[in-house]
Amino acid sequence: MTVYVTQEQRDFFTENGYLVVKRVYRQEQLTRLCEEYAAIWLQLLASGQVKQQAHDPFASLYPNRLRDFHQDNEGIRDFMMEPSAIGVLKELIGEEPIAVQSGFYYKPPGTRGLGYHQDNYHIGVSPDTSYAIWVSIDGADPENGSLLFVPGTHRLELASAEVVAGSTNAYSSEILRVPEGYKAIQIETEPGDIVIFTGNTYHGSTKNKSRYRYRRSFVTHFAPQSTDKVTLNYSHLVDTRGSRVRRRLNTRSKIMETQPSVFHYHDTPYYDQFIHKKQQPHSQPDKG
Repeated sequence: MTVYVTQEQRDFFTENGYLVVKRVYRQEQLTRLCEEYAAIWLQLLASGQVKQQAHDPFASLYPNRLRDFHQDNEGIRDFMMEPSAIGVLKELIGEEPIAVQSGFYYKPPGTRGLGYHQDNYHIGVSPDTSYAIWVSIDGADPENGSLLFVPGTHRLELASAEVVAGSTNAYSSEILRVPEGYKAIQIETEPGDIVIFTGNTYHGSTKNKSRYRYRRSFVTHFAPQSTDKVTLNYSHLVDTRGSRVRRRLNTRSKIMETQPSVFHYHDTPYYDQFIHKKQQPHSQPDKG
């Protein structure tokens, strides 16, 4: 039987709420995924849904996130369910995961960072929490905006976001402050590395300060199979066999308590318009 994580890795995840696993994906897999999203991006560009703006030429050309295209794309779905990545997550959480949503990030030069947040604030997995597999497509470091984590915060409850005056983070000025007694760290990753973290772990990213480097990544948020309720895509979850499954709608998600929110997705209109032109979807993506 294949063992995907060592006891040392398991202990690190339990203690810190995140784990970096090196070179889970091969370069050819990363290339194929980028080709799938390049085709989607070209269709968005050709249809006029993506338009370059002179004042912000990079960021306007690349939607902040291309969300949930795995629902209608077998290649993306296969990438998302890579057995080695799923094997790591399964061993860490002790059961089969089911995919809730996916997102592809270009993060071109000049793109703002994202303030500290907790994913399950908007995903609404109950009981337990959500779990993310974040795939580093390009190398990521402080220059091009790699991930920030606050170790140990996975043990905290979900906290409501607060408005921080003058924030330069993406989406809005609502972010979570690093709790007293905790310290943030910034990680570096290489192409093919994955980062797994819980939906309660405080995390974010810094601005892409580079002149020419992208920081492409692909993230899937999962729920444990035993999950009873979820807010996002509750009728369009995907199990590890690629089959669509359902869970009950969590109507008490934290995101419903505070609007607008750091999780107000600017990218969803791209998804809605593209899918409607392509084919009628099984279900509409939640607006967060």
